[in-house]
Amino acid sequence: MSPMKNYWQLNLLIILMFLLFSGCEKSTSGSTASSKNGSIDQEKSFQKKEAINGESTSRRKPGKNRDNKKKTNVRVLEVNLESLNIESTYVGNLLPNQRLIMKSEIDGVIENIYFDEGDEIVTNKKLLDISTKELSIKLKIALAESKLAEINLNRDEELAKKNLIANAQLDQTRTFAERASLNKELAKINLNKSLIKSPLKGTVKTRFVKIGEFVRKGDRLVEILEVDRILVKVNISEQEILQIKIGQKVDIVLYILENKMIEGQVKKIGLEADASNRTFPVEIEVDNSERELRPGMLARATFTQRVDQDQVVVPRHAIMERDMGRIVYVVDNGIAVQRKVTIGITQREKVQIIMGLSKGEKLVIEGHTKLSDGEEINIVQ
Repeated sequence: MSPMKNYWQLNLLIILMFLLFSGCEKSTSGSTASSKNGSIDQEKSFQKKEAINGESTSRRKPGKNRDNKKKTNVRVLEVNLESLNIESTYVGNLLPNQRLIMKSEIDGVIENIYFDEGDEIVTNKKLLDISTKELSIKLKIALAESKLAEINLNRDEELAKKNLIANAQLDQTRTFAERASLNKELAKINLNKSLIKSPLKGTVKTRFVKIGEFVRKGDRLVEILEVDRILVKVNISEQEILQIKIGQKVDIVLYILENKMIEGQVKKIGLEADASNRTFPVEIEVDNSERELRPGMLARATFTQRVDQDQVVVPRHAIMERDMGRIVYVVDNGIAVQRKVTIGITQREKVQIIMGLSKGEKLVIEGHTKLSDGEEINIVQ
């Protein structure tokens, strides 16, 4: 084979191989592109379905829009006109109805003690014995002298009937007999002073002596408090003192018993004002048979000055404080309507409304703290 022929055969082979490789590469590229395009199309289709499904799901899921919002349950009260007590309240101290400090009326030694501090005692209960030999001797002498004077009087009366003695002598004998009888009674009284008895029913607060102690006339023996009834002492301003009357009813609330109200009556009104604060002392008597009240406790005393008729009065908790002032909610065709109010007198859990509410309106008294103006509500009983 000639060299030239071989040259052309070699070139032809190279060209064929080039064309063959070019075709394979193109086929592979086309196949890859086609595969990629298919994947993209599938992904787009999936995303589109997801979007459609998501939109559908979103439409089916409940939302928080106004139409589907759950209505707030509330309780309402129809506004009516009531009588309103105009009151004044003062803080006072509790005092015993009576305080007694018993003192010795004689000199002597404490022989017996029949009580202790805190004991409940009754009237005429024996408390102490004070031993005194002097009084006992004086009583014996007085008894003897009285007996002798009585014998002498009987004798002279018999003699006077027989005119054996003058009337003047009989008168003198009678005088001696009367004096002896009085001395006997006086000796008994003095001796009885050694037997100390309680003059009232009460509670022993303080014992000042002990057995064997020598006491003199005027020394303190025992302090007794009468607490079956308690006094509440308050100081009333001069502007209001003329409105307070003896026997007037007063509401008493103790700080320690905040939920319990006790009724009392005015027992005493001071005649003279305290120069330092221009107030008058007033004492209110309260029953304490259950012994819940003790001297020294603090209490609030509320006096009713007058009664105003036909007033708009609402529960205090129905009123709320806002930046705009005090507000309430009223119901109008199932809608909560915010209303600004002006208040007057506050009495415990009730408040007088001067402006903002009228008789017959439906006032929201429960659930109002969660409301907003214009909100639909559901009234429950």
